[in-house]
Amino acid sequence: MKYAYYPGCSAKSTCPELDISMKAVANKLGLELTELEVAACTGARQLRDSNEELFLTLNARTLALAEELECNVVTVCATCLLNLVEVNDRLRRDAELRAKINRNLSEVGLQYRGECEVTHLLWVLLRDIGAEALAGRIVRPLRGLRVAPYYGCHILRPKDVLGFDDPDSPTSLDTLIRLLGAEPVAYDGKKRCCGFHVLMAREDVALKLSGRRLLEAEDAGADCLVTTCPLCHTSLDPYQSAAARTSGAKADLPIIHLPQLLGLGLGLDPKELKLDGHVVSTVPVLEKLALGA
Repeated sequence: MKYAYYPGCSAKSTCPELDISMKAVANKLGLELTELEVAACTGARQLRDSNEELFLTLNARTLALAEELECNVVTVCATCLLNLVEVNDRLRRDAELRAKINRNLSEVGLQYRGECEVTHLLWVLLRDIGAEALAGRIVRPLRGLRVAPYYGCHILRPKDVLGFDDPDSPTSLDTLIRLLGAEPVAYDGKKRCCGFHVLMAREDVALKLSGRRLLEAEDAGADCLVTTCPLCHTSLDPYQSAAARTSGAKADLPIIHLPQLLGLGLGLDPKELKLDGHVVSTVPVLEKLALGA
């Protein structure tokens, strides 16, 4: 399976362990990734509000780069996923807007045609590879590990554009956790906001939101929390001490990236997955799995 790999900004900067572990599990699973090294940021969500034409053009440029490779796009960032999926959907449906954006792209020798799809690693695992085939690749079942699945917002909503999971009762990440031999813990906060997108403007609000998510997972008895987005990871790992003070959480909950958790199940070495690169120590997870520190 070949994909145009779009890591986004965070996986190359604040969360480099995400990019490293993504490439490690892709290699283990036989996924051929061609990284879109010259692709720009998708603009988080803020760029769309300040300069919509630039937002559309930047994302259309990334899609056009993937089309030149004749590959679908895969990302490990739920926010990047949503931006790219929304732009792809909108430009496919609006010929006049598509022509306008293509005039912009023509200045750099590109054309958007609407020929590629955009997907997330989680969707690749369950839809492209399939649960049964993936289960056969698990050589180190994560038995005894209680994992809080954290979907966040952007991999679920809006449903009519994304369409992979039920935003009110999501199951995909829970399914993957079970395939890995671990136990997904039930808590309502798994589908709620982490607060990242108001972090710069209203840190107090953002910390209360992420602190609430931490306490909910902790109260559910989770040994760790797994994220589908590096922005959520940033709210819940580097900011965990500050967030925990708003909710009374213990500030010791390991926050694991999706490919890191998968990599453990595939038998990869924790060092290869850069599980030592987090602010909150992941040692308790490794010890529970008898993998040492």
